[in-house]
Formats: sequence, structure tokens, C-alpha cells
Amino acid sequence: MTKPRWRVPRLFAAIRVLALLTLCLLVSLVALFRVSQARAGDVLVELGAQLMRLPDAFYANDVQRLSLNGLTLLLQSGSSPRGSEDVLQQFYTACKAGSQMQLTERQSEHIEPLMTSEWFRNAVDGVLVRRGKDGAAVVCIDAQGKPWDLAGITESAQRFVESGELSELGQLRYAWVRPSGTGSVFLTLWTEGSTRLLEQFPRTGDAPGVDFPDVGRVPGSQRYLSAQLADSLLAIYRHQEGQLDELSERYHAALEAGGYRSVGRPAKGKDGHAFSYEKGRRHVLLTLTGGPAKSSAVMATILSQP
Repeated sequence: MTKPRWRVPRLFAAIRVLALLTLCLLVSLVALFRVSQARAGDVLVELGAQLMRLPDAFYANDVQRLSLNGLTLLLQSGSSPRGSEDVLQQFYTACKAGSQMQLTERQSEHIEPLMTSEWFRNAVDGVLVRRGKDGAAVVCIDAQGKPWDLAGITESAQRFVESGELSELGQLRYAWVRPSGTGSVFLTLWTEGSTRLLEQFPRTGDAPGVDFPDVGRVPGSQRYLSAQLADSLLAIYRHQEGQLDELSERYHAALEAGGYRSVGRPAKGKDGHAFSYEKGRRHVLLTLTGGPAKSSAVMATILSQP
């Protein structure tokens, strides 16, 4: 039996359907993570790994409020005896329930030949899945019961682009899962109500929020991220110019000037340095990463915990 040939009008129709299906996720998620030059999917995985490093986030039973670039998100983490793939599928199913696209019978027929592709099926379900070496992320925009057909998605996306208000699309739902020795651990975060997303994640310049307390700003830095969860603090800065050794000395001087003293032995590698500091009961971990090439940007992460 020969495979049916696609006629040009049907092919164009399927392409239009695909574009509209992915518009919601692409517009919102790229806007959310455009603070980084990495692909949005890569940053989604890295975000979960970074936030899980905050001690106040680990295995928390209660919902907590996370401040991220001036934006308030709700966060909860925990563990499961089930494997990470099972837990990931549970989050996927929950996302799909509020984000799946509503297609007519004719639209479904047009895209049926493309449903063999996993990423296309995910787009139809309204879910973005990204896997990394440290875990996997599941992200979606819950439409909150609004009509989620192609016309509704297009209109909502247009309003979101004009206003920067994520609630025009729906509410963000994010889950990060990684395997553990006894099953898996996970972190979830979500939004509720008004979320003026584009104001928190500018394309250029500093992201909103605050600099790391008691530590002077190192010249040439761009604030990428400012987060606080209970007593834990996280700040990430980007340096377009400067080398690892030079910037490490500058951050070391800034931390010492702020009353922090170096403890332990620094860890230095070709593409990254790590240092530990203390100030009273507070412990600070400073990491700098970047390639050896002069054109490579250097990322400085300062993590503080009580």
C-alpha cells in the first residue's frame, strides 16, 4: 500500500496549524527565559537545577513564595519512591489536562501524519519537555478553562505580546524532576493571578530585583537573575568582557570588602572556578563559569544560605 501524497493546500494548512499550536508556548517561554542567550529549553533545565540548590527549597512540605527578578512565584518540592520517568509522566498528564489544544476533526486530520514526531505531539498537548544531564523539565501554560482553540490561542497571544501580561494566556506551570537513590526528587513552581512577565525579564540591561547584599557590584556585570526563597539568596551576573582569573579576583575582593572571609580551598578548572565564604552564620558559594576564548561570556553565580 502506497503512502498518501500530501497536496499543497493540505500541507500549508498543517503548517499553519503547527505554527498556531506552538505560538503560545514559544512566545511565553522565550519571553520568560530570554534573559539568557541559551535556548529556552536548556535554561528550563538549568533553572530547576539552580533552584534546587537553595536549601530552603529542598523537600519542602509547604508551598513557599519565591521572588524571582521581582516576580512572585509559588514553589514546592518533594520526593517520590517512583522513578523519575513515572513522576515526569504524572506532571505531563497534569499539564496536558489544562493546556491541550482543542482541534476540530478536520484540523486533526490535517496534522495526523505529523503526530509520529514526539515534539509535535507535545506541542499539540501544549506541553514543553526538555531533558538535561541533571534532570528533566516539563512546562506548560494552563489556560484556566478558557477556550483553547486556534482562534483563542492567537487572540490571547496577541494580547500577551501587547501587554506583557502572562494571564492573558494562562498560568505558568513548571516541574523539574531528577532521579535519586530512593526514587526521584522534584521541584514545581507556578503563577497565580496577574503576572506582568515581560517587565521582569528585559532583553537588555539588568533584570529587576536586587544585587547580592553587602557585596559591591563588580564593574561590567549584567544582572541576569535575582532570587530569594526564605533566607536563601541567589544572584547570577553575566560578564561579556573579562577572563575567569581576573573576574575571580574581583569577586573575591568584593566579597571580602563586604565582610565575608574565604574558607576552604578554591576549586579551579579550565572552564570554571568555585570558592566558599562565610560571614557569621551565613555561607556563600561563588562560582564562575566561561570558556577560555576571549569572546566567551563569564557567568558569576553567588549562592547564599544561612
